[in-house]
Amino acid sequence: MKSRARGKTRIRHRYVPENAYTRGAQTRSRLIVSALKLFGQRGFDGASTREIAAAAGLNAPALQYYFNNKEGLYAACAEHIVAQAWTGMKDVVLAAERLVGGRADDAALIDAFCAIQIKLADFLTDAAGDWLLWIAREEIAPGPARSFRLIHRQRDRIMRVKAAIIARLLRRGARDAECALRAMSLTGEVLYFHFMRRGALSELGWKAIDAEDLALIKRIVREQTTSALQALRTPARPSRAARPKPRRRLSAASP
Repeated sequence: MKSRARGKTRIRHRYVPENAYTRGAQTRSRLIVSALKLFGQRGFDGASTREIAAAAGLNAPALQYYFNNKEGLYAACAEHIVAQAWTGMKDVVLAAERLVGGRADDAALIDAFCAIQIKLADFLTDAAGDWLLWIAREEIAPGPARSFRLIHRQRDRIMRVKAAIIARLLRRGARDAECALRAMSLTGEVLYFHFMRRGALSELGWKAIDAEDLALIKRIVREQTTSALQALRTPARPSRAARPKPRRRLSAASP
């Protein structure tokens, strides 16, 4: 409603309850949680907006209000995964990047690599199950390109620093293909549990991964990663000043 005062137009702003934004955030979160599960199960094309909204206990217009369309919701899922993953991985990745950029010794570099491996294992809890399934489905049948870029930009950053650590241990250039392949191979030890979860549980006779099981997985991953990286260590070449001087060969005429 507008009212005039002294020739000017004054606008009366609509009253917004204090908890309105909280309710909006909760509704948005419910839609993302439902979408992660259905997109993971059926892929981008197989999950309908109506089904996603119904699973969240909402109607289709609510989804359009918060995300505009299915592409927007799918991108929000990718953003959610990246944000959650980075919250858990940020400290160890940044620490590893600082070590690679400095003069850290081999032992510190190996510890940094193991720290990343252990943090990746933390995502084996049931809470991360739906978005791990989403990522696996995205690898098989990619959705909109923007979402693919969001996920892979973060993954590539993690793999770059792991490859850089191996390059330091091998005394090679950071872009050496063997370093990247070895980083992928070691990372695969953890990803097996991520993306072959049902098969892994069946082989182990576990119904789920509890705290004790997770501790065992972490211990074995750390031991195997440490052993593999220590085996890669190439002794650093001594500097020219530190190299021993060649001994002079005595001639036959020397006394």
